[in-house]
Amino acid sequence: MKPVQVAAGYAREERLSFNRRFHMKNGTVRFNPGQLNPSIVRPAGPIDPEVGIVTLQLQQSKRVMGSIVSFSLHLATMDGTKYSADFPKVVEDHLRRIHDPNFTLLFGAGTCGDINHIDVKTRKVRSTQEIGTMLGTTIEKRIPKLTPIRNVSLAVRSAHVNAPLQTFGAEQIAAARKNMERADSGKLSFLERVKAYKTLAVQLRKGTKLPMEVQVFRLSRDVAIVTLPGEVFVDLGIAIKQASPFKTTLVIELTNDGPGYIPTRKGFSEGSYETVNSRIKPGGGEMMVATAVRLLKELSSARSE
Repeated sequence: MKPVQVAAGYAREERLSFNRRFHMKNGTVRFNPGQLNPSIVRPAGPIDPEVGIVTLQLQQSKRVMGSIVSFSLHLATMDGTKYSADFPKVVEDHLRRIHDPNFTLLFGAGTCGDINHIDVKTRKVRSTQEIGTMLGTTIEKRIPKLTPIRNVSLAVRSAHVNAPLQTFGAEQIAAARKNMERADSGKLSFLERVKAYKTLAVQLRKGTKLPMEVQVFRLSRDVAIVTLPGEVFVDLGIAIKQASPFKTTLVIELTNDGPGYIPTRKGFSEGSYETVNSRIKPGGGEMMVATAVRLLKELSSARSE
């Protein structure tokens, strides 16, 4: 345990992330329709280029020993089926070479349920090493310009959003079980397999509601961290940050639970993979946003804690 100076702020990285859902010429919305696909009209949503950063610098030596970083990009940039720390490990290695061999990166995936690293306008796909190095460089350039936190004011709020679960009849459940038995047969489409898995996954949840925990951590009057369960559409994270009373707000998904995808109402109306793989009914994501914003405002006004 050593005294540190905390600093926070945003960097900006627009080269690495892409919304993976697209409006197509036939009127549908598809995820990952393929690079250079001539049927693509336009992306169905935005990206979030902000990189949220909180650093801890030793007061005596001035060495930066650790950082919390949030960036909205799926951690699925490495091919194959083996477990991997993906690009955050490359980011950490980059920062260790610059700052200290024991530098620790606490990386939180930003809301990236509809975001990945595939640029459909080219055949090139950046490697995990390239993505991590570019993001690490962007973070490193920003670290000296972060705003020091002069008055740390720790406080936490937590609330559960009871989002309605999707419901399925006995025939649908029986069909899903049958489809799961032949999932590897090659006779089912990708989305048919996803729907069968999702249908059975919902049966493991008890009741008709999915309790999704939203947490907010206040570090100072200007800095807060929001955590959400599931793979959350980027629009929802952007909405939280735009409504936050804090100057810097890191939003981190996939915390405390992994209930599948959390699309927007708009995303549900458009369809495609993420909505087929969602366990909740439309509106659950917007309920999380409202709860997160409420908790942020409570912590912003509770200065005496």
